[in-house]
Amino acid sequence: MKSLFFLIIFFFFSQNVQAVNKTVYIDIQYIIDNSKLGKFYKSKVKIIQDKNDLELTTTEKKIKKKENEINNQKNILSEEELNNKLKEINVMFTEYQKKRRKLKLDLSGQKKNYSKKILKILNPLLTNYVDKNNIELVIEKKNIVVGSKTLDITNSILEILNKETENKNLMKDE
Repeated sequence: MKSLFFLIIFFFFSQNVQAVNKTVYIDIQYIIDNSKLGKFYKSKVKIIQDKNDLELTTTEKKIKKKENEINNQKNILSEEELNNKLKEINVMFTEYQKKRRKLKLDLSGQKKNYSKKILKILNPLLTNYVDKNNIELVIEKKNIVVGSKTLDITNSILEILNKETENKNLMKDE
């Protein structure tokens, strides 16, 4: 009876040993932010953002200047002229807010577009890496509570992406 019990236990443990699979994790956002291509796209976004900020600052200054002019002249102007100038400032301010919202949405869309481009390049590289290394499951790092650093493939994939970027000359102005 004892030998039968040990045989059953041995059988179950041998089954579990064979069921071990290779699972790894990756930090996609880190790759997007720190790859050569990601940094290239980030610099392009920064240029657009600086241009937008300059444009908005110029408009803000015009509105403030107009407001100061009205404040300096409000004792001199008739009520009708004052109301017309206040309406003019309100129109300018409304246009400024619309423009600011539009520029912000455009910039956000550009960032998403660049991330999609990186992911489009990254996906086949990651698939190839998984096939070559007999990996059965890749999990996003943000979904991991605790994990061994040996299971993190982020740096390996980052190197592969950087090499691919250089080989295909992907960092060119579009």
